[in-house]
Amino acid sequence: MSNNQTMDQQNLLFPLIDTIKGLTQIISEEITLLKSRRPKELEKLMPAKNQLLATYHKEIAELNNRGGLAAFGNGNAIRILKQESKIFQSVLIQHERLLKALKKISENMIKAIGDEVVKKQNQTSRYGADGSKNKNKSPTSISLNQKI
Repeated sequence: MSNNQTMDQQNLLFPLIDTIKGLTQIISEEITLLKSRRPKELEKLMPAKNQLLATYHKEIAELNNRGGLAAFGNGNAIRILKQESKIFQSVLIQHERLLKALKKISENMIKAIGDEVVKKQNQTSRYGADGSKNKNKSPTSISLNQKI
Protein backbone atom coordinates (compact mmCIF):
# COMPACT_ATOMS: atom_id res chain seq x y z
CA MET A 1 0.00 0.00 0.00
CA SER A 2 1.42 3.39 -0.94
CA ASN A 3 2.02 6.14 1.56
CA ASN A 4 -0.86 8.22 0.13
CA GLN A 5 -3.29 5.30 0.44
CA THR A 6 -2.24 4.74 4.06
CA MET A 7 -2.69 8.45 4.77
CA ASP A 8 -6.12 8.49 3.12
CA GLN A 9 -7.14 5.40 5.06
CA GLN A 10 -5.96 6.94 8.34
CA ASN A 11 -7.99 10.07 7.61
CA LEU A 12 -11.03 7.79 7.78
CA LEU A 13 -10.28 7.41 11.50
CA PHE A 14 -10.80 11.08 12.34
CA PRO A 15 -14.63 10.89 12.39
CA LEU A 16 -14.33 8.03 14.91
CA ILE A 17 -11.87 10.06 16.96
CA ASP A 18 -14.26 13.03 16.97
CA THR A 19 -17.14 10.76 18.02
CA ILE A 20 -15.10 9.35 20.90
CA LYS A 21 -14.16 12.87 22.00
CA GLY A 22 -17.84 13.87 21.91
CA LEU A 23 -18.91 10.86 23.97
CA THR A 24 -16.13 11.53 26.46
CA GLN A 25 -17.33 15.11 26.85
CA ILE A 26 -21.00 14.17 27.31
CA ILE A 27 -20.25 11.43 29.84
CA SER A 28 -17.97 13.83 31.72
CA GLU A 29 -20.88 16.32 31.82
CA GLU A 30 -23.11 13.55 33.19
CA ILE A 31 -20.58 12.86 35.93
CA THR A 32 -20.54 16.55 36.84
CA LEU A 33 -24.35 16.70 36.96
CA LEU A 34 -24.57 13.56 39.09
CA LYS A 35 -21.92 14.80 41.50
CA SER A 36 -23.69 18.14 41.85
CA ARG A 37 -26.98 16.30 42.53
CA ARG A 38 -28.75 17.47 39.38
CA PRO A 39 -29.79 14.16 37.77
CA LYS A 40 -32.91 15.70 36.20
CA GLU A 41 -30.64 17.70 33.88
CA LEU A 42 -29.28 14.47 32.36
CA GLU A 43 -32.35 14.40 30.10
CA LYS A 44 -31.06 17.30 28.02
CA LEU A 45 -27.90 15.32 27.17
CA MET A 46 -29.72 12.19 26.01
CA PRO A 47 -30.46 13.15 22.37
CA ALA A 48 -26.85 14.09 21.64
CA LYS A 49 -25.54 11.08 23.56
CA ASN A 50 -27.84 8.69 21.69
CA GLN A 51 -26.82 10.17 18.36
CA LEU A 52 -23.12 9.89 19.21
CA LEU A 53 -23.59 6.29 20.39
CA ALA A 54 -25.29 5.36 17.13
CA THR A 55 -22.51 7.04 15.17
CA TYR A 56 -19.88 5.29 17.31
CA HIS A 57 -21.40 1.86 16.64
CA LYS A 58 -21.65 2.60 12.91
CA GLU A 59 -18.02 3.79 12.73
CA ILE A 60 -16.72 0.82 14.73
CA ALA A 61 -18.58 -1.56 12.40
CA GLU A 62 -17.11 0.27 9.42
CA LEU A 63 -13.63 0.03 10.96
CA ASN A 64 -14.05 -3.71 11.46
CA ASN A 65 -15.30 -4.11 7.87
CA ARG A 66 -12.11 -2.44 6.64
CA GLY A 67 -9.92 -4.93 8.52
CA GLY A 68 -9.71 -3.34 11.96
CA LEU A 69 -6.94 -1.12 13.27
CA ALA A 70 -4.23 -3.39 11.87
CA ALA A 71 -5.27 -2.40 8.35
CA PHE A 72 -4.60 1.28 9.09
CA GLY A 73 -0.91 1.00 9.91
CA ASN A 74 0.96 2.93 12.60
CA GLY A 75 0.33 6.56 11.69
CA ASN A 76 -0.60 9.60 13.71
CA ALA A 77 -4.35 8.91 13.47
CA ILE A 78 -3.86 5.51 15.13
CA ARG A 79 -1.90 7.09 17.99
CA ILE A 80 -4.57 9.75 18.49
CA LEU A 81 -7.35 7.14 18.37
CA LYS A 82 -5.59 5.02 21.00
CA GLN A 83 -5.00 8.06 23.22
CA GLU A 84 -8.63 9.23 22.97
CA SER A 85 -9.85 5.67 23.56
CA LYS A 86 -7.82 5.47 26.79
CA ILE A 87 -9.32 8.74 28.00
CA PHE A 88 -12.80 7.51 27.02
CA GLN A 89 -12.31 4.24 28.90
CA SER A 90 -11.16 6.04 32.05
CA VAL A 91 -14.22 8.33 31.93
CA LEU A 92 -16.48 5.29 31.44
CA ILE A 93 -14.94 3.59 34.46
CA GLN A 94 -15.41 6.75 36.55
CA HIS A 95 -19.05 6.99 35.37
CA GLU A 96 -19.71 3.33 36.21
CA ARG A 97 -18.23 3.71 39.71
CA LEU A 98 -20.32 6.80 40.38
CA LEU A 99 -23.52 5.11 39.20
CA LYS A 100 -22.83 2.06 41.37
CA ALA A 101 -22.20 4.29 44.39
CA LEU A 102 -25.41 6.26 43.81
CA LYS A 103 -27.35 3.02 43.35
CA LYS A 104 -25.97 1.68 46.63
CA ILE A 105 -26.90 4.91 48.43
CA SER A 106 -30.46 4.72 47.04
CA GLU A 107 -30.83 1.07 48.02
CA ASN A 108 -29.56 1.77 51.54
CA MET A 109 -31.94 4.71 51.88
CA ILE A 110 -34.92 2.58 50.82
CA LYS A 111 -33.84 -0.16 53.22
CA ALA A 112 -33.53 2.37 56.06
CA ILE A 113 -37.02 3.69 55.35
CA GLY A 114 -38.39 0.14 55.28
CA ASP A 115 -36.64 -0.70 58.56
CA GLU A 116 -38.08 2.43 60.14
CA VAL A 117 -41.59 1.48 58.96
CA VAL A 118 -41.20 -1.98 60.49
CA LYS A 119 -39.93 -0.47 63.73
CA LYS A 120 -42.87 1.93 63.91
CA GLN A 121 -45.37 -0.82 63.15
CA ASN A 122 -43.92 -3.01 65.89
CA GLN A 123 -44.56 -0.24 68.41
CA THR A 124 -48.26 -0.01 67.66
CA SER A 125 -50.65 -2.37 69.33
CA ARG A 126 -54.09 -3.36 68.15
CA TYR A 127 -57.20 -4.83 69.69
CA GLY A 128 -57.88 -8.45 68.83
CA ALA A 129 -61.22 -10.19 68.22
CA ASP A 130 -61.56 -10.91 71.94
CA GLY A 131 -61.08 -7.24 72.86
CA SER A 132 -57.53 -7.61 74.20
CA LYS A 133 -54.56 -5.69 72.84
CA ASN A 134 -52.26 -7.66 70.55
CA LYS A 135 -48.85 -6.67 69.29
CA ASN A 136 -48.46 -6.57 65.53
CA LYS A 137 -46.63 -9.88 64.99
CA SER A 138 -46.20 -9.67 61.24
CA PRO A 139 -44.94 -6.22 60.31
CA THR A 140 -44.60 -5.41 56.65
CA SER A 141 -42.07 -3.30 54.88
CA ILE A 142 -41.41 -1.88 51.47
CA SER A 143 -39.34 -4.43 49.60
CA LEU A 144 -37.69 -3.93 46.24
CA ASN A 145 -35.92 -6.97 44.90
CA GLN A 146 -35.44 -5.63 41.42
CA LYS A 147 -32.01 -5.01 39.93
CA ILE A 148 -31.73 -1.73 38.09
